[in-house]
Amino acid sequence: MRYILNSAVITSPGTYRYRLLSVEEAKDWLDRGGFYSTIGYEETADAFERVFGVRPEVRRELIKMNPGDEALVFRLTKRLGDVSKKGHIGMEEVLANLEIGLLERIE
Repeated sequence: MRYILNSAVITSPGTYRYRLLSVEEAKDWLDRGGFYSTIGYEETADAFERVFGVRPEVRRELIKMNPGDEALVFRLTKRLGDVSKKGHIGMEEVLANLEIGLLERIE
């Protein structure tokens, strides 16, 4: 299974690998399709859409990764504020406050 998460969370015992990705590497991962989003916040979904041009589903639910599963982690390192009050979030602000990684459950 392939997931999109807003944090690198380990919800079941096992061996994991985590590495940072560039925006281009993350786009390649997304282009392969077949992922399930558990992005929990509208603001994070807004930022994700700014970067990738794709709006992920917003779902606040836990997952349990199994061996072979992987997750694209799209983590804002700073709260970007309420778009309705602040207006448009600029790409520079998103990229300056973003970590993208790949979390893989090995066993």
